[in-house]
Amino acid sequence: MKIYLVGGAVRDKLLGKEPHDKDYVVVGSTVEEMLSLGFTQVGKDFPVFLHPETGEEYALGRTERKIGDSHTDFEFIFDPSVTLQEDLLRRDFTCNALAREIGTDEVIDCVGGKRDIHAKLLRAVRPETFVEDPLRVFRAARFAAQLNFDVEPLTKRLCWKMAQEGMLKHLSAERVWKELEKALQPNCASHKFMEFLLEIHALDDWFPEFVDLANAKEQKKFHWSENSFKHTMIALSRVQDCSAKVKFAVLCHDLGKGNTPVDILPKHIGHDIRGLALIDALCDRLKAPNEYRDFAKTFCKNHMRCHKVGQMKLAKQYDLVRCLSDNFKDKELLDDFLTCAYADTFGEEVPSEFNDDSRFFELCDRMRKIFDIMHGVNLQTFDERTQQMLMRHSGEDFGKVYTETKIRYLKSQLGE
Repeated sequence: MKIYLVGGAVRDKLLGKEPHDKDYVVVGSTVEEMLSLGFTQVGKDFPVFLHPETGEEYALGRTERKIGDSHTDFEFIFDPSVTLQEDLLRRDFTCNALAREIGTDEVIDCVGGKRDIHAKLLRAVRPETFVEDPLRVFRAARFAAQLNFDVEPLTKRLCWKMAQEGMLKHLSAERVWKELEKALQPNCASHKFMEFLLEIHALDDWFPEFVDLANAKEQKKFHWSENSFKHTMIALSRVQDCSAKVKFAVLCHDLGKGNTPVDILPKHIGHDIRGLALIDALCDRLKAPNEYRDFAKTFCKNHMRCHKVGQMKLAKQYDLVRCLSDNFKDKELLDDFLTCAYADTFGEEVPSEFNDDSRFFELCDRMRKIFDIMHGVNLQTFDERTQQMLMRHSGEDFGKVYTETKIRYLKSQLGE
């Protein structure tokens, strides 16, 4: 038997990155031999084994044959006669079809993967079998974002063909969400995920809200790009190093512009509120985790208010910061919101009078200062006389008077 490191780990090493996960292929072995060596078998469809010491995955070399419409409908053939080349040829992109025999530094490349890595291209290994798995459309979009690669023309056309033939409908929500979530990770060029899917007309089944967004026009004085989708993609590029949760909120913040009533165009009055139902629909469809849904809706609902902080009365400023920080308990939540607001404010290539740097950062400082003052404030913060006054109230009346007292306290601490 021979053991090879394969796939993404070999690719990442060539890109100068430290691989996060390592996958191995074992050629010339059997299930019985692997078990006798102490490996633990996992997986039902084909033999994958966990190393007895490292826990890393080792799979027997295999070939596969399409037997149905789903991306999971494959029959796998694995036996000691399957060669390394046969195993590599079943993979999706040439950059993922590389191997290195354990104990050597030589990279085995039978499909031109090293050439395509150097050219930063995603290329199908075998066009005739690439089209059998519709998940590869979303994997192409995800790797374009993760690696900041482009999809070469023939592979792009294959993805377009699968989308036009309706193959994407057969995917599970969990798999589509997982590809999106991976594309939104820190240090990914996440905008490439949606841009690629839009280019090949592959958004209709899973991301129809973004088709509408791509058709939404903007006023040039606010958005130089004059298009809501383009603005969103530029905004997304502004938070390239941020968390997937932040990126998802930026991705969704202007969805309400996609269904603006015709009679108020080109203005998008109320798009912040209209967007909430669209975010719910998107998250329901993708079965997205609630932490993504909740934060995206919070930013969508409040992103227009952030720009108006300077014109707000102190009570409104207090209420906004309270809402964005879980009642002054979570500063990280507020910081994430302000990061999203930064992306939105500077989500154009050409600046305008409405995205002044100094003004924006003054608003951020103001909101953080309000949080710092109010964080940890409770009844014991106030003098005995004020506490006694508050205790004379109850129910809703207490809540109202207590809030008024805290706002007066905030005002005094701000010196206003």
